[in-house]
Parts: sequence; structure tokens; C-alpha cells
Amino acid sequence: MDTGEILAGGGGYEAYQRRIANILESFTDGFFEVDLQWKVTYWNRQAEVLLDQPRSGVLGRNLWEVYQDAVPLKFHTEYHRAVEENISVRFEEYFPARDSWFEVAAFPSGEGLSVYFKDITMRIRSMEQLELERQKYRDLFNFSPVPQWVYDQQTFRFLDVNRAAISTYGFSREEFMRMGLADIRPEEEMARLVELLADRPVSDVPHCSLARHRKKNGEIMEVCVQGTSIDFQGTSARLVTVVDRTGEIAAQRTIRESVARFDMVSRATSDVVCDWHMSTDEILWNRGITGIFGYDVQTTNLKWRIDRIHPEDLFRVRLSIARAVRKREARLQLEYRFRHADGSYRTVLERALISFSLQGEAYRLIGSMQDISERISHIRKIEAQNERLKEISWIQSHRARAPLSNIMALVELIDCDILNDPENLEVVAKLKAEAVELDIVLKAIINHTSSGERGS
Repeated sequence: MDTGEILAGGGGYEAYQRRIANILESFTDGFFEVDLQWKVTYWNRQAEVLLDQPRSGVLGRNLWEVYQDAVPLKFHTEYHRAVEENISVRFEEYFPARDSWFEVAAFPSGEGLSVYFKDITMRIRSMEQLELERQKYRDLFNFSPVPQWVYDQQTFRFLDVNRAAISTYGFSREEFMRMGLADIRPEEEMARLVELLADRPVSDVPHCSLARHRKKNGEIMEVCVQGTSIDFQGTSARLVTVVDRTGEIAAQRTIRESVARFDMVSRATSDVVCDWHMSTDEILWNRGITGIFGYDVQTTNLKWRIDRIHPEDLFRVRLSIARAVRKREARLQLEYRFRHADGSYRTVLERALISFSLQGEAYRLIGSMQDISERISHIRKIEAQNERLKEISWIQSHRARAPLSNIMALVELIDCDILNDPENLEVVAKLKAEAVELDIVLKAIINHTSSGERGS
């Protein structure tokens, strides 16, 4: 039965209409029709659901009177354009009244306009979320404090660079986009670069390597490069993160040189040299700790050293170090007693150099400990001799002077012409007594002198 036959018989036409209605009602899309005066002539079940509008409330009414808030939107302009130009239109539009996005297809049909639409809110929300995620990762890339870039794995040319790369290397974004990996490598690194690129890692395995990069001003950087393969806008690419290790490597080189110098000085000097790392309290000792103090050690902690400083000197030593650190004094000199492995104490003179960070924190103390026990002993002997000499001088100036003065006075009283005179005999007796006293004093002086010689 063709369309003409269906239309010729009333029953057939009604059946046809029911079939069409059943088809329209079974659509998962919303569907409605309007005539040229924009009156709604059909409104299917899915339209009721999507727009929360029963057909009884819209059939026979002007579409724009029912949905006045749609007039400023694409719905109004595109529907009119389809009718006026007799063309099909497709568009997507947000409908605030339903807080929903719709995909719409409208085309002229007979004496009006047929409209198909479906809710694409979930798709739009997903796309927006995806775009937010993309923007987040773009921001993470662009605002990362470390240089990053993306390069083509086939041509090795830059596809994208972040702000840190532009700032660190000195090239503009436009310059980077005209460059490749070889343009940031010094000439002597080319062979190694070719070797690295020829031996590229498996695509899904992150790879890290050390390299030397060249800035726009010619300055060379020691860097750690970590890369991972990605798909960048349909291109097989690698995302690279660069960490500048120039300062770190220079510091390590300085430390190695310092350690080498420390080792040379340690071997050349007869003093005990200690290197105290104050952050870890680890102390390195040279061979002097064995040769002078008898300890077979190379590394100890701070407590080991503190335990060997004489208890009477410990507080003074710690106070002196704390005061130097607080005042940021780089040089320090200390004298204290340090215990030998045999249990005896040796007096040491330590000259120390304290290293401070840029923040003013002490992080290292290198000290040279000299055993001055013999010198101290010699000084003490000299001091003792000086005390004896002072005593002898006092004896000479006081005790010896008195009898000597008396003798000289008595001699003046002797009358040599009359030796047997009783007065002369009395004077001679006194003279003898004073001579004996002077002899005693002289013997005391001799005894003090002899004991000093034996002590030395």
C-alpha cells in the first residue's frame, strides 16, 4: 500500500498518523512542531521530560509566549533563520531556565518547523571538566618554577616551553619555537647528544640524565634532565623537566677540593686536625689523633670529643665556642686539657676556623690542636725559678743585709791600738756572732739555689 492509497482511505490515513505518532513518541530525542505563526502543533513525550512541560500546557500556544526567556538566545534567532531562509540549522545552546545544554536540529516541514533536540549537559560538563583539567596542567606546566619543555621525538624541535625555561635560558618563546635540542647544547656535547637520542628509552619509561646546556648568553649550565614520552596534540613527543645543578656541582667540587686540601694539610702537619660538621656532629680526625693522643680513630661524634676534655675546662671551652658562633666570629683560639689514651691529660692549644652559611648559621669548624704540655711545664719551671730568685733577693736584701751592716759597724768600733781592751773584746765577740748569723743566711741562699738547680 503506497502513500496515495493510505491517504485515499480515511482509516488508512488515521493508521498512518498513529504510526508516525508512535515513531515520534518512541524517540529518545525531544521533538516538537510549530506552524508559521509559531503555535505548537506537536509535543512528544521526551519533550515533556526534557523541558518539564506537559503537552497540555503548550499545544496550541505560541512557543515564544511559553518560553519568553528563550527569545534572547540562539533558539529564537536560529528557528527564525531556518523558516526565513528555508534551511536546516544545527546548534548547541545553554538554556538557563533548565540549567541544561541542548543540541538542536531544526528544519522546515510543510507549513511550519520541525525541531529535534537532546540534552547534552553531561557531555558539555565533561568537556568543561576536561578543559579545566587541561588548563590546570597547562598552568602546572607554564607556572612551574623549573624549566620544562616539549619536543618532537622525530625532529627534536621544541613544541612548547614554559616561562621558567624562557627566563632561565634567555631565549624568547618565538626563538625556542624555531630551535631544537642541539641549539642549547655546547659544541663539545653534540656527540653525546646524538648518542643519547639514538638510544632513546622506551616511550612509557621516564628517563633521567646529566647534561650541559648553553644559555643564550653563552653561559654553560650543569643540569639534570628528566623526560617522559607523551602525546602532544597528536604528535609523539617528550615532556622534559630540567633541574639546574650548576651551583650544587660547583659546591661539590669545592668540597672535594677542600677535602683534598684538608688531607694534604693533615698529612703535612704534626698537629691534630679535626673537622667538625656541626649539623651532624660528625668529626673527622687526621693521623695526629693516633700519633699524639694514642687513639686509633678517624671519625667520631661530638660526644666522644667532649668526654675527653678535662671537666674543669669543659664549660669554658663550650662557652667560648658558643660565644664565637653567636657573634659570628670566624676565628677562635682555645687552651684546655685533652685526655690521652693512657688516661693522662695533655695541654693543647687549638686554633679553629668556623664556617658560616649565607644565613649566618655555623655549619663547620676546623681546628688544629697542638700539644703544648712541655711548653707549659717549662713555663711553670721558669715561674718556679723566678719565685725562688725573688725569695733569694728578699733574703739578700733583708736577712743578709742586717748582720752585714752590724759587722761593718762593729769593725768601726774596734780600736786597733789597744787590742786587749775589754771593750774591744766585747766588740769582737759581737762581731763573731754577727759573722755566724751571716754564715747561716749565706747557707740558706746556697740551699735555695741548689734546690732550684735540682728542680730544673
